[in-house]
Amino acid sequence: LRPPPPDGAGASAVRDLTTVRQVFQAADADSAHLLLTQIGRVDAAGLDAPIWRMAYRPFQPDLKQVLVLAGLHGNETAGVECVLALIQRLRAAPGPGTRFDMDILPLVNPWGWVHDRPLTRAGVDIATDFSAFNSQEARVIRRFLREKRYDLVLDLREDPAADGFYLRQYGMDDSRAAVRTVERVRAAGHPIEHDPGGILLEPRNGIVATPMWGLTILRLARRLTIAEYIRRGVSSSVFTVVTPATWPLAERVAMQQAAVETLLAEVALPRE
Repeated sequence: LRPPPPDGAGASAVRDLTTVRQVFQAADADSAHLLLTQIGRVDAAGLDAPIWRMAYRPFQPDLKQVLVLAGLHGNETAGVECVLALIQRLRAAPGPGTRFDMDILPLVNPWGWVHDRPLTRAGVDIATDFSAFNSQEARVIRRFLREKRYDLVLDLREDPAADGFYLRQYGMDDSRAAVRTVERVRAAGHPIEHDPGGILLEPRNGIVATPMWGLTILRLARRLTIAEYIRRGVSSSVFTVVTPATWPLAERVAMQQAAVETLLAEVALPRE
């Protein structure tokens, strides 16, 4: 995932946080099962922006715990749109088949989203800042994740160099959930990223399986991503859902929605 170089100092605002704030507040007011809170605030160039957490609590016993992250790069808009649609669906009363509690961090990089820039105003890539913790945002998330454990974590991302959809999974021996997710996206007519001649961490039939020893190397190199950081201590089931950034927004959102729905269904399946 290769963002362009930072140019935060001269960036102009192209979006307004009021638009997403209204969606979150309306969902909080409309549903007894959705709660909007803030896990921290970012103050950059006069923008006092909260990092929101939308909690979904159906108040049913023995539910799986799920975390969904979006908006780490401010110009990756498909993930933000995907979670906005997810929050709208969660406003309905939970059915008897509800499988999970959920925490959603819908906009991790509010300054980047407002200015359509991948990095923070200071030029820090939040997505790979989970060894050094140079960014305010990464430190906020680290504090939020203390003492938490999740059965499934979904990191919604985009790749400007990709031609198709793919998934990254981390330190997992079982790839069945990833295979079923890729097949659902393929069946819907979307392209799948495949690089048969690439290096170890390039997609093969839409899947990148990062081994645990790879996470150790990245930690030592101080290049640990948010998903890799979470895999090391917060969850044993972590996926990065990646869509091709050059495709039309509606198609990218559809790919991410299909992947999220499939992986949420997979988390409730008993393992053999």
